[in-house]
Amino acid sequence: MSIKTLGLVLVAATLAAVAAAGFWYYKYQSLGAMYSQFALGELQPMADLLRDNQVLIRELNSDPFIEKDSGILESYLVKIRRDGVAKHADMKQRLDMLAENDTAIFTLIKTYASHRRSPSFMTEADKFRNYASAWRDRWNSVMELFMAGGNYAVSGVPFPKDFPEAVDAEIASAK
Repeated sequence: MSIKTLGLVLVAATLAAVAAAGFWYYKYQSLGAMYSQFALGELQPMADLLRDNQVLIRELNSDPFIEKDSGILESYLVKIRRDGVAKHADMKQRLDMLAENDTAIFTLIKTYASHRRSPSFMTEADKFRNYASAWRDRWNSVMELFMAGGNYAVSGVPFPKDFPEAVDAEIASAK
């Protein structure tokens, strides 16, 4: 093989390698952008719903909704026993919204779980799922307890206070 032919082969091989590297980089960037778009499409609504829930919880833990020495659901049960269900439709509406938001967050977690970037996100997400399930079960039992004359058990599952920060950290890592 002559030097001229060898030079042409080396130039062609170099151009092919550069083109392949450029194509790989382009695809890599495209995948990263698609991941970010997907992640933010799941995480941002989750963060928004968590903020909405915090507003609802603050409202429900203040006057006129809260009863002395009672939690949110316990207060609702006391109020509907004392005044009737119709008088507390505004409180029920907020409680329904809280339950719907929790269900939506639960679903978003399930959709996003396999794409998570940090193990702490899943730890906190699992705590939230346990909280949401327990809260939904307690909320769904209100009318049964009302009709039976029963009361809630004193302990409920506490809201996982670190979950909103875990979601924010996951959003930051997806950007």
